[in-house]
Amino acid sequence: MEEKVMLSDGVEVTTSSPNDERLEKRWGYIAAYPHEYLIHFRKGQLNEKNSGQGASCFKWPRDTVFIIPTSLKEIVFQANQLSADNVDIRLRGMAIYHINNPAQIYTMLNFSNRQKAEEKLARMIGDLCRSTSKWLVANMGIEECMRKRKEDIAEALKNEVSRIVGDKEKGWGVEIVTIDIQDVYIQDIEIFSAMQMLFKTEKIRESQLIQLEMRQNLELKKMEQEREMAEYRKNNELEEAKINAEIKNKQIKLDQGNDEQQFALDRYRVEQNESLSQYKLTQELERERQKMLLKSEAAQQEMEKQKAVHQLEINVLQQKIEVENTATPVSLEKNFIEKALPTIADALAKSMSNSHFNVIQQEGNNSGTPFKFMLVELMDILRDRVDKLGNSSD
Repeated sequence: MEEKVMLSDGVEVTTSSPNDERLEKRWGYIAAYPHEYLIHFRKGQLNEKNSGQGASCFKWPRDTVFIIPTSLKEIVFQANQLSADNVDIRLRGMAIYHINNPAQIYTMLNFSNRQKAEEKLARMIGDLCRSTSKWLVANMGIEECMRKRKEDIAEALKNEVSRIVGDKEKGWGVEIVTIDIQDVYIQDIEIFSAMQMLFKTEKIRESQLIQLEMRQNLELKKMEQEREMAEYRKNNELEEAKINAEIKNKQIKLDQGNDEQQFALDRYRVEQNESLSQYKLTQELERERQKMLLKSEAAQQEMEKQKAVHQLEINVLQQKIEVENTATPVSLEKNFIEKALPTIADALAKSMSNSHFNVIQQEGNNSGTPFKFMLVELMDILRDRVDKLGNSSD
């Protein structure tokens, strides 16, 4: 069981229970706890076999046994000192240590009374911390003491105390685990208030400076953003103008291509129209030529027909003249019927051979063209007439 003990000069230490019944035995079995180191002397000589961390031994009346604690101990110390700028301050610190070499410290402290030995060790370490911290504060300003208590005071204090108590040859067999300055108090209230006011003013000024710097940064960022935005807009406008120019050039090229294509198409159409007109003119000329040929052939046929008719008329007239000159009326009629009329019928049939007629014929009637049919019928009538005339002349 551990308890806090307030030592003189404001040193507070935690220690083991002051009542340890194990050391009051004159003889008997004694065992140390795991956080304790047992030292056994027999006949004035160290019994290393039974000594050690958490060891045990059998004590005879003439033997000497020490139990040295090796657990962590804590002391809290305070020190008043004027700083380098003549400000009265009070430090409150904490040191944690433990005995790491019991074989070295038992020769310096009498652990037959464990409580007093631990208190004496704590007081010595506390006094070292207090004296060293006073020396450090006396060479530092109040501002350094307030702001650098961890770096400039605690670390220097630990190094200085460890150099004294932790030396392997001349030390105490104690290891300083850590030393920390917990509080720094200014004893003069007016100075403390002034420092607070100064600190407050400084903080307000720093806050104002920070706000001003923030506003300046915001203004700079705003100007930078505006500049970047203007640059971005300018680049966009240039890019847009470039794109528009490219589009315009492409449109011009496209229009030129379309114009060329349109020109080629128009030229092709003109050529096609010219070819078509030429073809139409050629066809028209060909048709006119065909018409002229047809008209010429028709005229030639008409002339031949007229010539044949005229020749026939001439022949008929000649025969008629001959008949009239040589024959009687009856012979003339007979001769006309037998010779002139067949010739006339053949001529008429030949001249009308290219004419088209719609004729409705009866079954078995193969008399040919209508004119020929009429002429044949006329011939039959005339033959009958000739026969009658012959019979009458006889």
